[in-house]
Amino acid sequence: MNDSLNSTAVIDFVIEALRSISELITYGDQHDSNYFEIFMERQVMGEFVRILKVSRTVSISLQLLQTMSIMIQNLKSEHAIYYIFSNEHINFLITYTFDFRNEELLSYYISFLRAISGKLDKNTISLLVKTQNVGWALVGCKLFKLEEVVSFPLYVEAIRFAFHEENMIRTAVRALTLNVYHVGDESVNRFVVMAPHADYFSNLLTFFRKQCIDLSGLVSETLKNPESDTTTVILNAVDEIEDNLYYISDVISAGIPDVGRLITDNILQLLILPLLLPSLQLDAVHDVQIGAVTSLYLLCCILRIVKSKDLANTIAAALFCPPEAFVPISETKSNGYMPDHVHEIQQPENENVIEVDGCSKQIVQSLSSSSEVHPEDIILKGVSHSTLR
Repeated sequence: MNDSLNSTAVIDFVIEALRSISELITYGDQHDSNYFEIFMERQVMGEFVRILKVSRTVSISLQLLQTMSIMIQNLKSEHAIYYIFSNEHINFLITYTFDFRNEELLSYYISFLRAISGKLDKNTISLLVKTQNVGWALVGCKLFKLEEVVSFPLYVEAIRFAFHEENMIRTAVRALTLNVYHVGDESVNRFVVMAPHADYFSNLLTFFRKQCIDLSGLVSETLKNPESDTTTVILNAVDEIEDNLYYISDVISAGIPDVGRLITDNILQLLILPLLLPSLQLDAVHDVQIGAVTSLYLLCCILRIVKSKDLANTIAAALFCPPEAFVPISETKSNGYMPDHVHEIQQPENENVIEVDGCSKQIVQSLSSSSEVHPEDIILKGVSHSTLR
């Protein structure tokens, strides 16, 4: 059977059959429900799985993924969507070990995952997850079973490619994650912030941090060699950074409190406190990873794009307090008591210096008064570090 399915004539027949099925189901969804009734009666989804299991041909895998994507994207009938999502066949296709060394196959696979995510709501998402009973809750006179999500293949498989070198794949994965977050299913929300899935958010900020460091390198090179034509490269890097920030803002805006806290903490701990703010100090060391010009631009972008009051407040406080004034969460007590490390700030004679707990720190004098400065202009025109210091 395997050999016959992998012969040229049979391969061509199967590919054409798969293509025709997507066309017929799409037509039937809009004009005649009998088409989908036959699709269910003949258990065509099961046949898709069987074909994938016995076929060793990439072209069949490509067509199968394309057929599924077209069907899912175009189906309007809730009944049809429920049927496709309500059996394990869809999760089998999601978790199947395709040969992703083939870039075209990976592209089709990601499109397939994104098509599924476009049909998610509070009802359909429950068909794609596995849950287990973790207890019971008595509400009034009724007893409710408490369940937690233990498996969500669509999300888990998608974020594996979140930082792929191909921008189109990264964009599709981000669209998928936003579709998941916007459903608002509490058990799924808890799942995405559990280990190891929560690593996605720290990896996201680590990826963003690298982009920021790379941008700083481009700016530094431009300042050293003003005649070099790096404007296009810098603009492309700026576009990618701003796209990332808009995505981060969208994730926070999805309204999952734990996700918002994870992202805010990672922005502060991976980027702002260790890299951006230190480079703006008058006594900054020369080997900082991000220059003052780029740091100022990035801070402006973060405050402008990321809609997080907590993050904005923390950045504002950090501009006027030394790093040691910020206490790691591990140093706080479980009852919410915060060690009294930060006392009244005394303003010394030098207005560029603040004192906290007896420690003096020099800060950038004009950060709060530079409302007329456009960060993009700062970077592209190559303002020297002396402008900030």
